[in-house]
Parts: sequence; C-alpha cells; structure tokens
Amino acid sequence: MVEIAVIGAGMRGCEYMSVVKYLHGRQAKATAVCENNPLRLKETAAKFAIAPERCFADEKDFFAAGRLADALLVCTQDRSHYRHAMAGLAAGYKNILVEKPVSPDPEECRRLAAAAKEADARVLVCHVLRYSNYYKKIKEVLDSGELGAVVAISHTENVGYFHFAHSFVRGNWRREDETSPSLLAKCCHDIDLIQWFMGAPCQSVSSLGGLAYFTAANAPQGAADRCLGGCAAKKHCPYDAERLYIKDPFYRATFIKYLGRVLTDSMKSTKASKLKALREGPYGRCVYRCDNDVADHQSVLMDFGSGRTALHTMNAFSRKMYRTTHIMCEKGEITGRDCDTGFRVKIFGGGERKVRTRFIPVTGHLEGDIRLIESYLKLLEGKPYREDYITSIDATVPSHEIIAAAEISRHRGGAKVLLGER
Repeated sequence: MVEIAVIGAGMRGCEYMSVVKYLHGRQAKATAVCENNPLRLKETAAKFAIAPERCFADEKDFFAAGRLADALLVCTQDRSHYRHAMAGLAAGYKNILVEKPVSPDPEECRRLAAAAKEADARVLVCHVLRYSNYYKKIKEVLDSGELGAVVAISHTENVGYFHFAHSFVRGNWRREDETSPSLLAKCCHDIDLIQWFMGAPCQSVSSLGGLAYFTAANAPQGAADRCLGGCAAKKHCPYDAERLYIKDPFYRATFIKYLGRVLTDSMKSTKASKLKALREGPYGRCVYRCDNDVADHQSVLMDFGSGRTALHTMNAFSRKMYRTTHIMCEKGEITGRDCDTGFRVKIFGGGERKVRTRFIPVTGHLEGDIRLIESYLKLLEGKPYREDYITSIDATVPSHEIIAAAEISRHRGGAKVLLGER
C-alpha cells in the first residue's frame, strides 16, 4: 500500500486525495495532511480517515516530523510551492508531486531541479495536460512522422467568463504580488504542451496583453460593491455571484456552483452559509470593483528557430471552458478542441481521419487530473513509464522560463525577449 502525505487541503489537494481514495483505494491512501485552516483540517482528516497524530496545522511541525509517507503532494498556493518542495526534500521525501506552477521565479525552478538531483529524489509537476489521452495521442501522431516536422502551432485556452471571474478576479489568483501572473497560473501547462510538441528549445518570445475589462471603468450603471448589496445591475449581469454560486438550475449551472467549500471552508456548506459568505467574503464582490490586477487576456508568440513558431492565447471571454489546437506540419495538420471526443488529422493531397481519444466529451484538464494520479501511482510502484511523458521538474523548467520572458515582453509593450534575458 502506497502512503501519501499532502500539504494543502484545499480544492486541488482534496481532489487528488479523492481520486486516490475512490479510484485507487486498494493500492494507495492518504496518511498524513498539513493544512493551516482548522475547519478544513478537521473535515479532511475525517473524510480520509487520517490519524490525529498525522494531522498538522503548522508546516514547520509537519516537515520537522520527517518523512511520513512514501510520497508528498504539494497542493498549497503558488508562492509556497518552491518552499514546500524544498522542505520536503530536506525532510527526506524521495517522491514529490508539486502543483503547478512551481514558482514565478525560474531561478527557483532551477534550484529545485538541482536539489532534487543532489538528493537523488524524483520531483514531478502537475502539468496535467500531458497525461490526458487527448494530448498524448496528438504527441503520438507527431512522433510517428507521418505529418513531417511541426512548422507552426496555434493554441488557445478559453478560460470561461465564470471561471476567470471566480479564480482571477474574485479569487486566490487575482493579484500578481500574492500569487503569480495569470499566464503562469493558468497556462504553464499549455506552454509545456507547446514546447513538448515542438521538441526543441524556445529561442525568443514576444507577448501582448493585459487587464482590459474587469475594472471599475467598465462597471454598469448602478453596480454596487457587492452582488448582494442592493446592486441595481444584478438582474442582467452574467457575473452575479448569487446566481453563479447558488441560484442557477442544474442544466445551466457552471462548475463553480458546486464549490461551496471554497466559499465557506466547509464540505457541508448550506445555502444559508453560502449566502453569508457572499455577503461578507471575497466571492460576493462586484467583478468590476475588486483589487485584481492580473491580465484577462494575453497572446504569446514563440520562436523555436528554423522558422518554426507557436502562438498561444489565453482569454477570459468565452462562454465555456475549452482549448483549441491547430498544429501545422510539413505534410498535414491536426485540428481539435479538447472538450470533444477526439481530434482530426488531415493529410495534404490525401484524406483525413478522426482520432478518438475518449468516449465522453470532457475537458483535457479533468481527464488529465485523473490520469496524472494514475500515472504517478504506477511510477511509485515501480511500473514502466516513458520518461518523455512524465513531467519532471527538469521538463517543466522551460515552460516557466518561456512565461517569465513573456511577462518581460508584455511589460515592454511586446518587445522581443531572448530566453534567459532579464
């Protein structure tokens, strides 16, 4: 039985513990947890049957206890990932899985990679898209050579208006100084995909984007500071928190309606507790009157040398969450949306076919989350795996370096920035 310790029992930490419990309960279990929110710690311990002596409210006590399990999952906030992964290595963990991004500072990524090598430890990063069968099949087609070399890639992440408002306007990732730029927080696994598909190092980057819409200047007439504070614009506002988190019927509800624990900290949230949270907490604020400063759209043009380029666009302005991918090769092309059941391969001067990658149309991220844990457990059990399909800390450094360069370029008005330039 593989034992897993988890630091951070928020949404992602509990999601991964649930995947382990309900899909792999015969081979693994969570046996230790660290969480500084008392209610979350208590409920997590109860749900996953973690012994009281293996529950920690303070990270110093957690790491001082030494290696408590076979593997450590780091599921805390962005700017804590590097610190907690390094502390895990110091505590003796030889297998660490870190939520993305690793750090807004690429130098910290490189230090973690060096520390893992020195400790003879395995540090993996949750670039979940690589684990999705949808994207793995795309990689297989590219590696087969039937389309020739990749010439250009156009990849877009449509975040979803409700998702962006939840996470990047009202939520934890709204400010760069507290977490990281939205491109890093939301798209480092997209950039990871692109450099994985290209199979070559990026040489330079140009980027444009910024915060265009979620500002006070765009507030509709009569908008109040809070959705439940007598807002005169509430009826026709797509960002009305009461509707998004509570009132929307099942057939129209977005996934954030089911995030009661995010609002109240409790797994047993009631309608009354959710309403109280919206009246008093961050998720009930008007999206035009928050303290957010991260970009709500951004495009990144990457030069991979020999005339090969890739364009990635992140935007908050889509009705649903999905990614579109167009890979242009010497002898054909690949087109698809990761919310579908597969993608299309089109041969120049020949036919085309659909490559089915799943039976149910779900996003690549959701599928990737499940397959990530499955792959990680196989790795922990010593089963065979393809090194280039595993997102080790070494493999993830390039995506963080590309995004750091993109942020420099964006703040310079789109100027070309060489990789490694500061």
